[in-house]
Amino acid sequence: MKCKWIVLLIGLFCTVIPSFGQADKWTGTWQMSIRPWNGSTTLVLDWQIGVPEQGLLYPAKIKLRYGQFTGIYEALLIKKSDEQLGISRGKYPLLETPFKLGIWLWYLNGTLDFRDQKISLHRKWVDKLGIWMRGLNGEEDDLWESSKVDLRNFLYRDSITLRKIDNIPLTDSSVQRILHPEQSGIYLGKYDRMVTTDSMAFLKVEDQQQYDRDTVTLLHNGRPLFRMAEVNDHNRQQHVRLDTGRNLFFFFAENCGNIPPNTGFLYMKTGDKEHGFNFSNRSNVFATFLIADIYYNPTEYYHLDTLVSKRATEPIATIKVDTTEIVLELWDSQIEDGDSISLRLNSNWIATGFPVRNTPQKIPVRLQPGENRLLFMADNLGKIPPNTAKLRIRYGGKVQTLDLNTDMQKNNEMRIIVGP
Repeated sequence: MKCKWIVLLIGLFCTVIPSFGQADKWTGTWQMSIRPWNGSTTLVLDWQIGVPEQGLLYPAKIKLRYGQFTGIYEALLIKKSDEQLGISRGKYPLLETPFKLGIWLWYLNGTLDFRDQKISLHRKWVDKLGIWMRGLNGEEDDLWESSKVDLRNFLYRDSITLRKIDNIPLTDSSVQRILHPEQSGIYLGKYDRMVTTDSMAFLKVEDQQQYDRDTVTLLHNGRPLFRMAEVNDHNRQQHVRLDTGRNLFFFFAENCGNIPPNTGFLYMKTGDKEHGFNFSNRSNVFATFLIADIYYNPTEYYHLDTLVSKRATEPIATIKVDTTEIVLELWDSQIEDGDSISLRLNSNWIATGFPVRNTPQKIPVRLQPGENRLLFMADNLGKIPPNTAKLRIRYGGKVQTLDLNTDMQKNNEMRIIVGP
C-alpha cells in the first residue's frame, strides 16, 4: 500500500510541475545575429521580454551590439492578437556607447509576429519615409561612420527574425519603469491612469487633419471594438461598457494614409471627464499604438441602490423575447436639455450617468433566461423637468418603442421575459 501511495504522489508531481513550467510563449530572450555586408564583426540583437501585466502589457529590453557599439533600451510591447505584439514608438536608452542612435530606433516600430517558434519584425511606415540620422556624411565625427552606416541599414531595411534562446523573463528594475510610467516619467505610449465611477465610456474616432485613408484598430482589454477601420465621416460612435477594475484601450495606427503620418484621434468621455489620444501629437508621430488606462471603480453603486429604495418604482411594460441579446436605444425626442439616467438590470448597474441626447445611443444588453427587471432612474431633471426619454428595444429582428418618464421621486421599470 505504501508503494502505491509513493507511485501516486510521483505521478501527481510529474503532472503538476509541467503546468507550472508552461510560460507565456513571448516571455524570455530572443536573439539574432548577422554579419553586415561590409562589416568585419557580427551584429547581435536581443529582445528580453517580461511576464505580461494582465496578459496584455509586456515589458521588454532591447540590446544591440556591433563592434564597439552597445545600446540597451527599454520598450513596451502590447498584445494585438495571439500572434502579434505591437512595439512602442519610444525606446528609452539605458546605455548607448560610443555614439547615439537617436530616432533610428523608430525603424523598429511596428509589430513582432510569431510564427514557427520565431518572431519577426513587421515594420510599419517609418522605413519608407527616408528618416536619416545625424552623424553620417561628415555631419559630426567620421570615426564611427562605417559602424553607423551598417547599423542604420540593419535597422532600416534588413530582415529581422529572432529565435528564442531561453525562457528567462525580464525581471529587473526596468519592469516597473516600463509598466508604471506615472512613477518613472518615461513615456512609451501609455497615458496615465484615469479613474471613473461611470460604467460607460463614450468613444469617437476622428482625423485631426483631412481624410486621407488613415486606418486604425481599437481593442478593449484585448477584445476588438473594430479592426482596420478607415477614419472617415461614418466613423463609429459608441458607448462601451467598462469592466470593473482596469480597462486598457489599445489604439493602433495601421498605416499612414495618403499623407503621412497617421493623424487618427480617439476621443473618450467617462462621466464628466473628457480625454483625447492623438497620433498627431509630437510625442506620438509615427507611433504604432497609444494606450488609454481607465480604472472603473463601482464603489458608489450602493448609493444608487439606496436612491432606488427611496423612490417609487412605476412599471411601464412587460415584454417577451426569444433571445438573451437585445439592444436598447435611448434618446430625447423633444429638447436636449441635459437629462441623464442610470440603468439597472436585475441587481447590476449597466450604465450610470448616461446622457440622453437627441440622437439615439445604443446600449447592448445580455439578459438572463427567464425574468429580467430593467430599471431606469433619473440622475437629474435636466433644464426642463421631468427627465424624459424614448426607449427603443431591438430583439431578434423585432422592435418595440416606449416612453420613459422619471424624476427624483419616481423610477421606471420594465419586465423582460426570455423564453421560447
